[in-house]
Amino acid sequence: MRDQKSDETYKGSVVENQQTQKKGLKTEINPILFSSNLNLIRRQHKQENPYLNFHDAKGEANYKKVNDRLHRGLVFHKKGEITAEYEKQRLLNKKKKRKRIYGEKTQEKLEKEKLNKIKEGLIPNHVIGEDKYFTAVEDIPDVEWWDRPYLDENNNILEKYDKQFTVDDVSESESEVEDDERNSEIVSHPSIRYVQHPVPIKLGDRNRLVSKIYLTKTERKKLRRNRKKLEREEKETKIKLGILPKPEPKVKVSNMMNVYENNQNITDPTQWENTVREQVEERKRKHEETNKIRHEEAVKRKRENLGIPNVKVPPRNNICKIFKFKKLVNPSIRYKLKVNSKQLGLRGACARVKDDGPGIIIIYGDEKSCKFYEKLITSRLKWNESFIDKTTNSEIDMSDNSVEKVWEGYINESKFPNWFMKVYQREEDIKDALERFNAGQLFQYVIE
Repeated sequence: MRDQKSDETYKGSVVENQQTQKKGLKTEINPILFSSNLNLIRRQHKQENPYLNFHDAKGEANYKKVNDRLHRGLVFHKKGEITAEYEKQRLLNKKKKRKRIYGEKTQEKLEKEKLNKIKEGLIPNHVIGEDKYFTAVEDIPDVEWWDRPYLDENNNILEKYDKQFTVDDVSESESEVEDDERNSEIVSHPSIRYVQHPVPIKLGDRNRLVSKIYLTKTERKKLRRNRKKLEREEKETKIKLGILPKPEPKVKVSNMMNVYENNQNITDPTQWENTVREQVEERKRKHEETNKIRHEEAVKRKRENLGIPNVKVPPRNNICKIFKFKKLVNPSIRYKLKVNSKQLGLRGACARVKDDGPGIIIIYGDEKSCKFYEKLITSRLKWNESFIDKTTNSEIDMSDNSVEKVWEGYINESKFPNWFMKVYQREEDIKDALERFNAGQLFQYVIE
């Protein structure tokens, strides 16, 4: 029996533990839930009007609050009372704002007056620390110590230093008087030479030139690109506003069939092509003229900066150069002279006496082409270099051959229609040929 009871007790404790473990929170149950009176719960959650509730916290009737409310009565705002209060607040805010603006203007005016006084030197500048070595204006004496012996109590010049006197009144012991003062009949203010003047401060050069800032190539390109962009945008804006006329379409040979201005490119393509080519030539001509004007202005500006007078330079397309040579036997040199003169568009002649005789080279053209041709004659061509004659297979010695430039200058016009090379049997024939082209005076360089 005892063992059976102990088993039951053990089982009961296990069940109780299992039930206890199944609970959620270990909180006690509200005592109201044990009551069977449901009205108690309804009354607790019933909402009551605090103004009509006459019961205190204990549930007893208390009519003191009601009596106080009835004694005070109902008080309402008068009409316009709140509006007047808000209007009063607005006026107060306006006055504060007006006062603040006036204070800011006054402060700004005082700051300007202070800056002007600093510029005039009346007050020290605290930014750079002038107040550390500049005493107050009131402490500055009216008279410096070196002028005090010459003034009286009222800061007036003493009579003995102010009156005029002659040179005879000066004592002979005063040897410091300068010669120009001794020679003068009347000397006024004799003590002026004793006044100690402060050492003048040498001011800096106000007109000192500011050193230039040289930009790199990339920076110069960027500036030019930005400037061109602004100019292009300005031009486009003027075209949109109607200030400038709309530019004509840029017709080229490559896109001439895509520009349908009229039916000309369909009905007569050849005529349309000629028109397009004329427009291309006109644009090229304007471009070259603009470049030429820009170049002349740049040269003129450079001469002015260097202080060189702008002397009128003859046109660049009428320079003439003359070269003299002993022999022109090498066919390679003759070929190079002929081909280069044709490629450069030069005019002139290469005339020589017989195959192995002396001669001259005359070139006429623009300065750039003549300069290139001169470099060809004097530097690139080997006049004294021996060569092998292909007809005889023998080496020809040219060590004694040479070439030199004998004249260079500008001429008004040239009668040479083109550049040619010719061999003459006599020197007189060369002279006659040059005279036909109004260049007979150049024959002297052949016979020298």
